[in-house]
Amino acid sequence: MAKISKREMNYRIDFTKMTLTMTAEFADRAYDPTTEEYEILTRLQKDFPRLRIVRKTHRSPKTANPAKGLTYERMEKYIRLHENADELLDLFQKVQSAGRGYPYVKAWFVKQFPHYNEVPEFKNGKLRIVEPVEAPNAGEAEELAEIA
Repeated sequence: MAKISKREMNYRIDFTKMTLTMTAEFADRAYDPTTEEYEILTRLQKDFPRLRIVRKTHRSPKTANPAKGLTYERMEKYIRLHENADELLDLFQKVQSAGRGYPYVKAWFVKQFPHYNEVPEFKNGKLRIVEPVEAPNAGEAEELAEIA
């Protein structure tokens, strides 16, 4: 049988935590007594009886979605922080009442407040005045919804 590198077999041993983490593919192959994965697993279990076996589930995304958890309520709270909150809230209500759904409203919000997920700088207890932007057209809304 040809030798397979540890990287190709998709497993990792952490001796400080005494864990063997393996992918589903490695685990499936380890059920077959004729495979090298089976031999590796049984040898490790014999040599290290306290070794805990862990199946790797999924990889977390490298970048978090900045718009995750962005609700209408949170949008409104953020808008209320601005000096010209009344004007911005009116526009927010108009965008909501356009009846085009959450992705459209979110696209407008991200376009209006591109830095909403950063730590804001306050002046006299309020955020700076923000010039209102027009609601995005259908193409822009789809494009912004994919980004956000």
